[in-house]
Amino acid sequence: MSRNQQIAIVVIIVIAVGGIAGYMLLFPPVTTEDVIIFGTTDTVEKSIDMAQSYDFFGWEIITTLSSGLVEIIPGSEGTADDIRGALASSWTRSTDGKTWDFVLREGVTFVDGKAFDSSVVKYSFDRNCNLTGTGLQEPDGPQFNMGYADIIHDVEVTGDYTVRFNLNIAFAPFLQLMSCAASYMVHPDYAPLSDGDPATIDYVEYTAGDVRASHPLGLGPYTLTEWTRIGGEDESMRLEANPAYWDAANIPKTEVIIIQFYEDEAGLAAAMTAGDIDVAFRHLTPAQVDSFRDNADFTVWEGPGASIQYMLFQQDIYPYNETLIRQGIAAALNRSNVATTVFLGNVDPLYSVIPAGMAFHKPSFTVHGDANYTFTVSALAGFGYNNVTKLHVNLYYESSAHYPSSAQQAAVYKSDLEASGVIEVELHSYDWPTYREERNAGSMDVFIYGWYPDYIDPDNYGFLPFASWLNLGYNASYPAGGIAQNALWEAGRSAADDAGRQAAYYALQDLQAQECSLVPLWQGKQNCVSNSNVTGIILDVTLNWRHWLLDWKP
Repeated sequence: MSRNQQIAIVVIIVIAVGGIAGYMLLFPPVTTEDVIIFGTTDTVEKSIDMAQSYDFFGWEIITTLSSGLVEIIPGSEGTADDIRGALASSWTRSTDGKTWDFVLREGVTFVDGKAFDSSVVKYSFDRNCNLTGTGLQEPDGPQFNMGYADIIHDVEVTGDYTVRFNLNIAFAPFLQLMSCAASYMVHPDYAPLSDGDPATIDYVEYTAGDVRASHPLGLGPYTLTEWTRIGGEDESMRLEANPAYWDAANIPKTEVIIIQFYEDEAGLAAAMTAGDIDVAFRHLTPAQVDSFRDNADFTVWEGPGASIQYMLFQQDIYPYNETLIRQGIAAALNRSNVATTVFLGNVDPLYSVIPAGMAFHKPSFTVHGDANYTFTVSALAGFGYNNVTKLHVNLYYESSAHYPSSAQQAAVYKSDLEASGVIEVELHSYDWPTYREERNAGSMDVFIYGWYPDYIDPDNYGFLPFASWLNLGYNASYPAGGIAQNALWEAGRSAADDAGRQAAYYALQDLQAQECSLVPLWQGKQNCVSNSNVTGIILDVTLNWRHWLLDWKP
């Protein structure tokens, strides 16, 4: 029995007094500790204001503390058919796909008693997406990078509990977009609009000692009651069940969730082994996960993944502005090596930016092969590279456990490339904050990056090879390629039927394999380890962690 389970101890003492058998039942006070302790090496990157937060764990906390209009059914495949109402009870779409009307649930309140209604929906989108010019526009934030303002023209209040979204385009995965954390609601009293002064911070940032002033949320299954950060690094969080939560079917099964943050995988694994935590999620190494499998005190949970990892080239730097060079490097990679040696089969080789198992996936990068050194040698020979004069590749990776086993991955990629005989690799690393700065500066020649989907649809992957925020120089070096890719991506997201979407996405993936501005490496699977008495863990394609389902076995 875990120290965190509800514990009720009844002590029965039989006392014999003066030869007369007397029985006394002593019932000491019941001690109740309805707590689950969750451990992770992840962290909140900036804040948990959804106008700014654009990191995996920040979104995990947002989905715990707030709610959106719709949600994806846990354990499903995340298609449009798997979406159900959350704060919206129903919705309709116009025949041209450019108008969506939502009917909202009535009687919903924030934790402080403020009523949720259509004005909150409009305020949330106007603020977070800057639809009216008075909102916020974070250059590296979710709404900007996901193109909310390109999709949504405005949000119109049509009644106290009805809202209308007028779109700029017919956007096929609109409901999927509405299900993601960036579309969740904010509390207007805690989420200010822009005051127009660029020197003023309008985002809700962490405020030491005042958790309510540290976030603008309050419609989710939990409330944040403690948040400890030291030197900008997360130490712990305490979540308590929201007494005003609107969804009676999903009232948290555990009253308190405590989140403990660890510096690295070794610390997380040690805490799990010692029983200091009840759940370990992101990131144990595959070997660490395997070490828990045969121990009856633990359960290893597994599920499909939609995260991907890929290699990028700085294409305004010679020779990576040459398509044949990029193709030659792509051909030298042997994806099965990293899948088997680093991840022990816990990831799958990936041959498209759109994950396998998702609609409209086409493994176009198989055209280059794996460990296809004959092609690599031929491709690089035209630029004067050979087994004497080798192409020197500076390969960068992040070193702070933001991505799993990054150093081990980089070592395998180095080995793959050098096995061609015409490439030599020098490895470099930065911690995650610095890595992002170097990405923005365009200073890394070749580097490894990853993507956790914002919403479950090919639309949220297909743009990555020409995404401006990756600062790859691709669009400047290959303007025709960037325009062509963008046109196919736009066609796929706005097509009226699946046949049209498939045609566009198939052509897009073929073009991306030809251009090689991005080379897909692997597609992740999910796993976590828990105390064997913990239940309620669901790992599905959404990558959402649902704290409110965690429970102890009876």
